[in-house]
Amino acid sequence: MSAVISESLCTGCGLCAKVCPSKCISVEEKAAVNDSRCLSCGHCGAVCLAGAVSSEGFKAFSVHDVEGLEVERILQGKRSVREFLPDAIPKEILSELVRYGEMAPSSRNTRGRKYFVVTGSRVTELEREVIAGLNSVAGPAAFLAPVLRLFSRKRVESLSSLKKLFSSMQSAFDSGKHPVLCGAPAVICIASPASNMQGKDDCVCSEQYLMLYAESIGVASCINGFTQIAHKNAERFLGVPKGYTIHAAVMLGYPKYSYKRYVRYGEDITWVE
Repeated sequence: MSAVISESLCTGCGLCAKVCPSKCISVEEKAAVNDSRCLSCGHCGAVCLAGAVSSEGFKAFSVHDVEGLEVERILQGKRSVREFLPDAIPKEILSELVRYGEMAPSSRNTRGRKYFVVTGSRVTELEREVIAGLNSVAGPAAFLAPVLRLFSRKRVESLSSLKKLFSSMQSAFDSGKHPVLCGAPAVICIASPASNMQGKDDCVCSEQYLMLYAESIGVASCINGFTQIAHKNAERFLGVPKGYTIHAAVMLGYPKYSYKRYVRYGEDITWVE
């Protein structure tokens, strides 16, 4: 279900390629999609002012087509943004984001979450630590490959692929790019007690509250799963107390590009009545 770009409607502006998370869109005179890498995520459809993008996986509607309550417009317009302006987010706004995040439900109402707000040059330092952690996770792949191949060839291929990905991230970071945290002006990590069996749920719930409030005031966001994978490195860098684990990390900033269309996805529902 890859996206399709109409050659007759496409203006060749290239916005779709700039926001594509899988980098599967190329632009010469017109934009074209590499079907094999397309996620059908809808970013291209949401940003295309000409309405040139279509897909079996989603439908894109003009901003003028959307009706309903403010919360409905926020939910329909929310995108996972990876392209940010360099402008810093004021500290008071970041504090407000945390305040609304902490309004989220928590297991047994214990409210045991801790928030770590990273800004400025410290974001780049965090990214360095996360990339180091990712490489340490993938490092044993080559050593273990002969044994793992006896049980699962796909597992070996997956580890090998991850190792290549993390190595490419290291190279990109060394060249001055930001392949993990995307140059976000701020990152908020949320930790909960490792002893709490529902700690991950608590952190993710808070993350979603925080992100939706951010969307309502014009601050874009994107979950960062790489920081969760390399959480031990992030915890050491941030000084997370012993006994706490980072279960959520979100990048925040003002969006570089505007998403003028809302995307409607197909729902896979099983009714049990």
